[in-house]
Amino acid sequence: SCSKDKDSGAVSFDKPAVFIDAPSGMATVGFTLRNIKTLSVTSQPTGWDEPMLDQTTGMLTVIAPSATALEAGTVVLAGVTPGGTSVSGVLFVGVVKTVDLSAAGVANSYMASVKETNYLFDVMHKGDGSPLATDHLGVIWKSASGLVQYLQMEDGKASFYIGADTEDSDKILKGNAVIGAYDANDELIWSWHVWATDYDPEGENGSVELNGYTMMTRNLGALANGNATTSEILASYGLYYQWGRKDPFIGPSTYKISSGQGAAMYNDSGSRTYVTMVASSAETGTMDYAVKHPLAFVTGVAESNNDWLWSKSDAGWSSDGDAGAKSVNDPCPYGWRVAPSGAFDNLAIVGTPAVGDEAKYGWTLTDGNAESFFIGAGRRRYDNGKILNIYNPLPKVRSDAMEAQPWEGLYWTTAVSRTQAAALHFWFEKLDTSAGIENSVPYARANGLQVRCVKQQGR
Repeated sequence: SCSKDKDSGAVSFDKPAVFIDAPSGMATVGFTLRNIKTLSVTSQPTGWDEPMLDQTTGMLTVIAPSATALEAGTVVLAGVTPGGTSVSGVLFVGVVKTVDLSAAGVANSYMASVKETNYLFDVMHKGDGSPLATDHLGVIWKSASGLVQYLQMEDGKASFYIGADTEDSDKILKGNAVIGAYDANDELIWSWHVWATDYDPEGENGSVELNGYTMMTRNLGALANGNATTSEILASYGLYYQWGRKDPFIGPSTYKISSGQGAAMYNDSGSRTYVTMVASSAETGTMDYAVKHPLAFVTGVAESNNDWLWSKSDAGWSSDGDAGAKSVNDPCPYGWRVAPSGAFDNLAIVGTPAVGDEAKYGWTLTDGNAESFFIGAGRRRYDNGKILNIYNPLPKVRSDAMEAQPWEGLYWTTAVSRTQAAALHFWFEKLDTSAGIENSVPYARANGLQVRCVKQQGR
């Protein structure tokens, strides 16, 4: 007998999407058939001409509409098997602008700011320009299931699409994602952070001069920088980085968090994915392991002095004394780098701490000439990777309930402090309405802290 399973077939396109750069333009894409008797185009976006189908050559030509009707959408190529089973292939088509994010230079992080755009970046080179044997790409995680769409590799570059915000169609869909490069053996060899945001660090109020450094006015990966509402506080948190690693870890799911898990993340297919915790060892505490496992938060152990790195021979971030230097692992966009310790020297809190400041979740800081708001986003703990945003002053003289404060700020610098690294630290004590700020405070490098990027000198 002949079952329906034995009559299976397939229709597939060579690529998930076709982007045409001008009205009335044309593009051709290949398709593959398996066990198909009849084939037809059953759907195309409103205003588009009927695609031209050539089953002999396995090619489909799509023709974009005039400027009066530029609706994007899908072309459906439907087939029927000899036994009558219906199958189909779907191709996204759109008249959209293409932007090469790596045109100015390569980096480990790229900022996308324009909605409904086909983005490209170089996937054949690391952040310092050294070569990669990239064979194919994949989304490792993204903060919204529809953030990075139609990812493919074309001519040595990642190609993907980011649409409009569902709540404000005039703006880009905001969020963060990590795209991975895989070799021919399907081994992950590198990855890049994509920061989808309407923030422009080169634009008006996009940067601030502090201690002679041009600094971004929001944290790396943040979607806002303020504390007017609880949603703005959450959006201002940004991403967390273990010292010396280029790949970010997602922030919390709620603005008011003491110790817990991060926000939702999604993989290439839109399913949930999660950060894993792995204790540092001779096998896991290496830069090679970190590169191949960007979702693994490597926790510190006593044997590693609470560093995620087991061996200190691996390179970390840029030189603290050379503001023009940028290491292969630096997580900032092109032309920017992790702030040196000098960028945070002698900063002071603007205003006098008062009752109610526990709701501010951060301080406006100044060097005496300029100022910028810094969110108090806490950290991912070095020993378990959980997000902790409670300040416990030491020595303790009261109960935990009285001692525990609602937030503290912790920002990495590129300075090394023996087996630790130096960070900017500020806080507020609710009980006596006092506050403090210190720079170059030693912290275990396995901690996940915030990063504020500064302009790389000479760029």
